[in-house]
Amino acid sequence: MPRNVVLIGFMGAGKSAVGRALAERLGFRLYDTDAMVEESAGRTIADVWDAEGEEGFRAREHDAVLQACAGSGRVIACGGGAVLEIRNYGILKGAGSVVYLRAPADVLRDRVGIALDRPLLREPGAFDRLLGERQPAYEAAADIIVDTDERTSDDVAADIARRVQ
Repeated sequence: MPRNVVLIGFMGAGKSAVGRALAERLGFRLYDTDAMVEESAGRTIADVWDAEGEEGFRAREHDAVLQACAGSGRVIACGGGAVLEIRNYGILKGAGSVVYLRAPADVLRDRVGIALDRPLLREPGAFDRLLGERQPAYEAAADIIVDTDERTSDDVAADIARRVQ
């Protein structure tokens, strides 16, 4: 059993929902870095982004990654861009098994919807551009790749639990 399980993937892949189910299944504690950023800032990710810009958000996200990885028995659900930051990459890889939750673009798009609360999707064409940029990085970082389309969070969590034990 790994020290921790780190969930990475694009927005809409199911990191938060699968993280909750997996933490319960393994008896681990869930650390959701986006929720941690919102809690520490006292505002939404979109509001942090608007007030502090990407640099301010990424600094807060890095602090959340450090805190989430400072222990064991944790499921760490990362924001979509966390593993792309070089200062987070080694920390996340060293924290435990990295699991890439993968789904096709059309499934992710349906799950995310219009997503006006997602700062990186405000520009036309941003979804496809970001997904294309991030997929190779997710694949390179992953110890395990799990497809999440047409599956429940519980089913995905059970699959991950089997594969990490």
